[in-house]
Amino acid sequence: SVRFLQFSDLHLDSRLSSSRLCLPATKRSIRQRETLRFLDSLPELVREHRVQVVLCPGDLWDEESVSLETVTHLFDAFEKLAPVPVILAPGNHDFYHDCSYYEPGYYERKTGRRHPSNVRVFTSPVVESLRIPELPHVDFYGCCFEHNVPQTERILAGLQRLNRPENLNVLLLHGSLDDRLAVQRSGKDLTNPFSREELLASPFDYVALGHYHRYITIAGSDGCVRGAYGGIPLARGLDETDEHYVLVGEIRKGGVPSTEFKEISVDPRRIWRITVALDRSITNSRATFERIAAEFRRQGVGKDDMVFIELEGLVHPDTEAFFFDSQDFESLCFHAVVDQSKLEPDYDLASILADEASSKQVVGQFVRQMKEEIESAKDDAQKQILRAALLYGLDALNGKPIRRRYVDSKH
Repeated sequence: SVRFLQFSDLHLDSRLSSSRLCLPATKRSIRQRETLRFLDSLPELVREHRVQVVLCPGDLWDEESVSLETVTHLFDAFEKLAPVPVILAPGNHDFYHDCSYYEPGYYERKTGRRHPSNVRVFTSPVVESLRIPELPHVDFYGCCFEHNVPQTERILAGLQRLNRPENLNVLLLHGSLDDRLAVQRSGKDLTNPFSREELLASPFDYVALGHYHRYITIAGSDGCVRGAYGGIPLARGLDETDEHYVLVGEIRKGGVPSTEFKEISVDPRRIWRITVALDRSITNSRATFERIAAEFRRQGVGKDDMVFIELEGLVHPDTEAFFFDSQDFESLCFHAVVDQSKLEPDYDLASILADEASSKQVVGQFVRQMKEEIESAKDDAQKQILRAALLYGLDALNGKPIRRRYVDSKH
């Protein structure tokens, strides 16, 4: 057997500026420092769990933005794990090339130092094997990305023969589990796709998976874990509200027994996506904030957490927008952002249509015609578009600001 620690998808020096969480620069900096502190915690994790090898299947940094300071911090952290070996399989965001920090010569030219002696990097786009003298009973397999582009080859389908099948055989794979639920929840393009069936039929005792930012395990009929994504160790965006861990386990022939498989949370913060329903009775920002705070308490949002709040419902038509100061949320959480795009004015269409005077005006004629259009729409998608058009028109006719409205992505 061999005891391992696994993590991937740190995305060190990710800019964090494109997320809908809208973190300000000060909080982005805090989040980046927290990721570096995770690296500093690795020696204690390795000692506590008696780890014999560290597996990192890709995307440790973001190639276009990573700094020399951050990369050297990473490799210094790995050096402190010696003599425990660290095995790296570069992914699509930290891909291997001649001017990559993964390239030993380039790293030495840039830093004046060599890679730590306990670090091994897969540098071929084709799966190759790796043997480590300290672990002679284990063969490790892996490959690297050379570009940040999707790869469509079904990599597991072609890996059926191993050099030493009697050994423990471990694969590091940065790729996409292609069952529909996993793809839908990841929001990522398929790259190095594989299925559960392909993984379970492969000759590897365990596959350390990277690329998806959520925790997924693949187990055989005997309950042994044959492959797993830990997910992103420290979450950054709204696609990372699920559980995510650093994984520790003991690989034996045939997999990792469930009793020897552990998920370890290292994230001091959780990301929430919370919906708060409003109605016509909520007419000011303070009342809205109190409704939000009540929902925080109900769901258990903590003071260290980051929250994306979606307000939805029909509100008084004279209510234009609610306003919140970042200080309003300081006692509740680390960071919050409020999305009001799903709020709609509660226009009383029945009263407009019933009003004889209104029916002779533009507003009444517009509502009547749009109602007829909606009722004769060919499908739900068309109805959604027409309802939005109705509200745009009523806003304009009532002198209200015109704002972009929420549109269901599948429509």
